[in-house]
Amino acid sequence: MTASPTDGPTAVVYDIQRLSLNDGPGIRTTVFLKGCPLRCAWCHNPESWEREPRLAYTESLCRLCGECVRVCPTGAHTLEGSADSGLRHRIDWSTCDACGKCVEACPHDALSLCGREYTVPELYDALRPDLPYFRIGEGGGVTFSGGEPMVAVDFLLEFLRRKGSLHVCLETSGQAPAEDFRRIAPMVDLFLFDYKATGAERHRALCGEGGERILENLRLLCRSGARVLLRLPLVPGINDQEEHLRAVATLLDELPGLVGAQILPYHSLGAGKEARFGLEGRTLRLPSASPEQGTAWLKSLESFGARKVFL
Repeated sequence: MTASPTDGPTAVVYDIQRLSLNDGPGIRTTVFLKGCPLRCAWCHNPESWEREPRLAYTESLCRLCGECVRVCPTGAHTLEGSADSGLRHRIDWSTCDACGKCVEACPHDALSLCGREYTVPELYDALRPDLPYFRIGEGGGVTFSGGEPMVAVDFLLEFLRRKGSLHVCLETSGQAPAEDFRRIAPMVDLFLFDYKATGAERHRALCGEGGERILENLRLLCRSGARVLLRLPLVPGINDQEEHLRAVATLLDELPGLVGAQILPYHSLGAGKEARFGLEGRTLRLPSASPEQGTAWLKSLESFGARKVFL
């Protein structure tokens, strides 16, 4: 279903993850929005970069029935080989326009669309069954993630204006206009703010953009009185150098109002997603960080004077 312009601002949601325990306090529902201005080399969600929906293919579910070939208007689907030598389903991702006809035709659920446009009322309807769980324990709520949720700032503002007592967290890279952060800061209960690399050149090499705007927005949020938890995605051998860890300690000292800093050790889930979405080579293929590596990062940060850091 596509929202009409009269329905207000929209965002493209590519996943709603329920009973999440790692995206803010309490039991939460995490809403993942498509669209991101960064191109992080280790991205866990490479399918989130573009705002447009994208086809997903699960090879293990495919029975080579050929229904997708029959209905595809662009010829993106083909079956190669023969019954004797073995058939293989191929997708020409460059010609696929994610029209969804193959998804409707597939009888084995091997094909799906990643991304659906929501209005704010539609998203609230989708979240309504989760509300009782948010009151369990220390209290939960909704977390917006991505991609970069700030690319849909008008949608977020409309959602926040209606939230009442609902606790809302916002995961962000900080790569968005300062004015957008000024508009949204008073209504967000907790920012989960990534700090990924130190130095403009290093940040550009790893994430596609320099980090100057990100640091400016982090300081802006702290000055405004917003609650901000610094998040530290660390990838062994990529962005865990002593220079970066010392810079984190310095930043924590400069901004004592930060809630704290959370180390996020790298895991390799993004590599498995690339094949499903025809995005091979979009991100680095690296082994996940070990628990011992996470502990070593924590000790290093503490030795440099960092406080309120945790795994």
